[in-house]
Amino acid sequence: MGRKRKKALSTGRDDSSSKAAMSEAIEPSSSAAGKLMMEEEKATNGAVTRHIFSPQFMNKVKWDLNLSNEDSYKTWSIEDVSQFILPGKLGYEIYQCKLIFAPTLFEEHWSCYVLEPKEKTLYVLDSMHDRLSASKKNLDDATKRRFEELLVLMDPGSTKENASITLVYADVPRQQNIHDCGIYVLKYLEIWDGSIKWEDKTMPDYEYKEIVEFRQHLLCGWVQHPKNEVREEILKAAGVWGKLG
Repeated sequence: MGRKRKKALSTGRDDSSSKAAMSEAIEPSSSAAGKLMMEEEKATNGAVTRHIFSPQFMNKVKWDLNLSNEDSYKTWSIEDVSQFILPGKLGYEIYQCKLIFAPTLFEEHWSCYVLEPKEKTLYVLDSMHDRLSASKKNLDDATKRRFEELLVLMDPGSTKENASITLVYADVPRQQNIHDCGIYVLKYLEIWDGSIKWEDKTMPDYEYKEIVEFRQHLLCGWVQHPKNEVREEILKAAGVWGKLG
């Protein structure tokens, strides 16, 4: 499993097999990591203040963007996004969260959108932000528009007239190769809050060895997590079941 993930992360080829492998390897990890982070925050603080959408949310944004143009554009209704925002499904009102994260896989590269609902600001966190393609800019604009629609659906105080969002490209450190974008996004989900804490940055400028350590730590943490349904199976296969403290 680790070998397959490494291959998917490392590829720079623009072909269907590498794209499918990358999506298969990282997307479940991002979804699982988001769930664990929210569960741990709720257990520690009694509430979720950093909501993390599964990658399926941005998959819907991309799918709708591919289907629409200005003449056929369809504004989202509550039925279109109920699985992502309804309090009955989540257990809380996400518009009351301080930050709402949306990890995104686009053109074989992971980045993350972050909405700050109270400030009506949508941040783009991208470790390769200096390579903004026209198609990625189109996605950024479409995502801004969809988040404006979400505000109207989520927040009783928001209307189409007052839900305008400001799009901001956050100045985050650049990754040092072409295959660590997924790790950077996981670190955004974990610690990014918009505050400048590292000189003039909102994120640390990680060294490569730190990224390697993060990858190892995350993998070990997920495998050994009590809520991992295949934990025993994996540890037995590795020959370490019953040997770990």
